[in-house]
Amino acid sequence: MLFNSYIFIFAFFPIIFLVFFQIGKTSHALASFWLAAASLFFYGWWDIRYVALLLASIAFNYAAGYVIGHRVARQSVSQSVSQSVSQSVSQSVSQSVSQSVSQSVKNLAGLGNWRQFNSAGLFQIR
Repeated sequence: MLFNSYIFIFAFFPIIFLVFFQIGKTSHALASFWLAAASLFFYGWWDIRYVALLLASIAFNYAAGYVIGHRVARQSVSQSVSQSVSQSVSQSVSQSVSQSVSQSVKNLAGLGNWRQFNSAGLFQIR
């Protein structure tokens, strides 16, 4: 079944749509379950072998999100701020060091007075 097939447009989608909203009036969790089951049925219609792969992917992504969510929740605000500041400082220092090393190499190679265009398009000696 494809999204542009007649069976999807005139049978599958209207049934799923109507049942979803009817169930949703009573229970949002049950409506979500209905939509998930319908999605698995839709992908299973194409090739049943991929349903197991899809379920494994869903389980892995849920577990990864759960672990990440709990790891972030345990981290305090001060740890987050200090980590952010330390990353910014280390990036700034490494950029400064790399610029000074680059300039030293240019000076040693005799490229320190290399002519370059300035913003007006004129040559200038650095």
